[in-house]
Amino acid sequence: MKIDIVVLDENKCDMDRFYPFSILHPIFEIRYGAFRYFERIAKLFPYAKMQFNGREKHIQSFLERFNLINESVDITFQGATLTLNCNALITTEIVETISKLIDGNYYILANGIDIAEIDFDSSLPYKTIEVETQSYDSIWDLLYINNDAINSDVKLFQNSKIDETKYPGVYFINKENIYLGDNVSIKPGCVLDATDGSIIIGDEVTLMPQATIIGACHIAANTTLKVGAKIYEKTSIGEWCKIGGEIENSIIQSYSNKQHEGFLGHSFLSEWVNLGADTNTSDLKNTYSNIELRIDKKLIVTNKMFIGLFCGDHTKSAIDSQFTTGTMAGICGVLVNTGFFPNFIPSFAWGGKLGSPIYKISKALETAHTVAKRRNKKLTPTEIELIELEYERSK
Repeated sequence: MKIDIVVLDENKCDMDRFYPFSILHPIFEIRYGAFRYFERIAKLFPYAKMQFNGREKHIQSFLERFNLINESVDITFQGATLTLNCNALITTEIVETISKLIDGNYYILANGIDIAEIDFDSSLPYKTIEVETQSYDSIWDLLYINNDAINSDVKLFQNSKIDETKYPGVYFINKENIYLGDNVSIKPGCVLDATDGSIIIGDEVTLMPQATIIGACHIAANTTLKVGAKIYEKTSIGEWCKIGGEIENSIIQSYSNKQHEGFLGHSFLSEWVNLGADTNTSDLKNTYSNIELRIDKKLIVTNKMFIGLFCGDHTKSAIDSQFTTGTMAGICGVLVNTGFFPNFIPSFAWGGKLGSPIYKISKALETAHTVAKRRNKKLTPTEIELIELEYERSK
């Protein structure tokens, strides 16, 4: 039996542990593997209506940007309803388990962590089924599950045989594990090595000469890899990005640019980020010790040895920028510094040093509008409101 309604709930997630992405986005929008979270759920349950629970303004912004509606759950409805915390790892294997548990009765299915608080009619015959899943509790956890997520998500793609005669001078290694979308342009000298993991390339992607991709890796639609780009395993890059240099075990949400040389490792970039030429991140301490992250005065113990940069929407770095291990940078920053930046950079930082002035909200929005227009996009009213609210907090 099919699932009729899926409820995605972010209320149980610790927003600090998903900072800075959580400033402007609901958690069910976050990318890992080959999809954003809600996109994966839509693929796995294609006939289900979706309801989103969480922070009201963030959900409204999300619905505006993706032109979606928030389905209401009728408390007299009888059918199969799956409630998910947005930190539950839902895979094709979990979906198969769920389908075997439904026998036509009225169910609420839980992910084994929490059940979303929905006011169902208690007079109806229903029962709760606990489904075992793994979970992630932070944005940095996603970096450590990304390889397995890509290799799981590949089951949702249709593999067509690669006609190597269409790609002269391109090296496909273990090509049975490489998935190409429509109208993909791959120039001579490129290497796609899927020996140790799947490579998924979206529609309209361009790989310029001598770009190298090592799987597991996902490159989403309309993204361009520049000449000589080196993309290592465990990396997911969203739509409409321009990418160059060296990237390892990182996630780039969408609409962000890292076009030039420089290293990005164990990092997460939100949307509309631009890293200047020769921007580099450190993702390992010289002491090889675990990394603590700082959000303002709050310290978070990660129990991870490798963590680079977590960067919020609309933040830009200058050429030759250097980010120290475990750096948190908020939204709308203009980051220019000599030497390493501090490991916490607040939103609207003008410069990025300790005590830097605040970037004027009018100028920040003007730049954001200009950048979005270059991708034929517009900031939505609620998106602007969320940026303004963060500005007030930053002051």
